[in-house]
Order: sequence, then structure tokens, then C-alpha cells
Amino acid sequence: MTSKRPRLQTDLAAALAEQEMPGIKWKAILQIAGAIAVLWITAFILVPFVGYWGVGVVGLLTLVAIGFGIYVWRLTTRSRAIIDIMKSAVDEQGRQRAIDALGGDDKDAMKALARAQLLGQTDPQEAQRVLEAVDIAKAPTMVQDDVRGQLAMLYLRNNRTREARALVDLMRLDRRPDPKSKALYAAVMAEALARTGSADEARKLLETYSADEAEQAEIRAMLLRAQVYTFVTLKKRGLAKRAMDALVEIEPNLLGSFLLKGGHAEVAKLARQSLAESGVGPKIKYKM
Repeated sequence: MTSKRPRLQTDLAAALAEQEMPGIKWKAILQIAGAIAVLWITAFILVPFVGYWGVGVVGLLTLVAIGFGIYVWRLTTRSRAIIDIMKSAVDEQGRQRAIDALGGDDKDAMKALARAQLLGQTDPQEAQRVLEAVDIAKAPTMVQDDVRGQLAMLYLRNNRTREARALVDLMRLDRRPDPKSKALYAAVMAEALARTGSADEARKLLETYSADEAEQAEIRAMLLRAQVYTFVTLKKRGLAKRAMDALVEIEPNLLGSFLLKGGHAEVAKLARQSLAESGVGPKIKYKM
């Protein structure tokens, strides 16, 4: 009796169908509104002691809170609209229509990021060009690390490790809103660190985000890939081989990127060995 390998979810439309739509966090809004109400009450109580300065400060804080709320609401609305467009990519024609709908303005970081995700399925080079055109410094804070992480991922696949390292050095995992994206970008960061001389730092990061505890195959694959480079750099070949074998179990095609010209010679050797032992052989397709 043979065990069935867990497969990676490669259909973008199916993945987006499972994605939770961005929404307004009403509980947090009510908590903020309650705190502001308390400040107003306190400010008026203190008028006999400090005058109306306190009221003015609270009024300014209220305006800032309202402005920030409008900003978040607009971003949430844009995110929902973009995800709706991406969900229409159920076939090749739908994917092309979604790409066209998201195109025309590479300065819009949110649209550029979504467009790059669609393009990456068939044209990784064009996806990379789209992300490179984004002015990350002018992008919304919540999107900046997404652009950096996705672009660093493409650079690592093409063995452009220095460019990837420059991007991940600016990323902060504490800004990530959910555990899945934290683990994903931790894997990208760890691989870039390991391949640019900071393997010890990469190992500490991977100990925090364990591949064995990753629930989704996509995240586990990324963490295992980072483990391969980390352990090879640390000269722990046994651990690197174990991670490589685990990648074969998830999807043999994932090892294709290790065999590209200009890659790490020891990693390529391990990939060929794991493929040979699995019975798949070296003739596999390279998937981004």
C-alpha cells in the first residue's frame, strides 16, 4: 500500500476562493470609540483645572483617529475589489481579463502585487518586472513587505541572492497580520540570510517557524527549502538531506529550482540524489 503525497495547491482561483475577504474589525473600532469617549469626558471634567487645552488635544486626537479610520476603510475597500477581480481568474481567459483589469498603473502597489501574482503562474520574469516598478517607499505600509517578500522570492529562484537580501533586511515579521504570512515570509527571509553568509541567523528564524508544525503544504515547502540552504551552509548535510527528501514527498517539481544553472553546487547534488532515490529521476519540470 503506497502513501499518497500531499499536493501543493497550484490553482490560484481555488486558493483565492478560500481566502477570507478583508473586512472592518468592528470590535476594534468600538474599543477605540469607547476610549475616545472616555477622553472627552475626562477633558471636560478637567476644564476647571487646565482650561480648554485638554479639550483641544482630545479634539485633535479624535480628528487623527477619524482620518486613520477613513484611510483603513479605503484600503479595505480597495483590497476587496482587487480580490474580487482575482477571483474571476478561473480559466486562462478569466486570468487574462483579470490581468488587464489590474494593469495600466504600476504605481498602485496593491494592484501591481495582485497582477504579479497572476503573471507569476506563466511569466515569472514579467511578474518580477511589475514588482520592480513599484515604489515601495510610497506604497501603503501594510503592502510594503508583501512587495518585498514576493520580489525577494522571485530573486531567490533566479539566484539573485544579494538583491533578495537587500529586500528582506527591510522586512519586519511583527507587521504581518496572520500566522500563515509570517511563516511564509520567515522562510523567504531565512533563505536569503543563509545564502548571503548569515546561516546562524537563518537557523534561529527557522527554529521559531518550524516546517514540521506548518499546517499548509505551501508554507511547509518554503520552510523546508530555507532549511536546505541553511543546513548546507552550516555543513549539516544530514539535516539538509532530510529537508530535501521532505520536499520530494510534497512535490518533486519543487526541486527543479535547485538544478538551475548558477545555483548552489552542493544543493544541486542533494536534489539529484533525493530525486534518484525517490524514483522520480532528474527529468522534472521547473515550477515557480
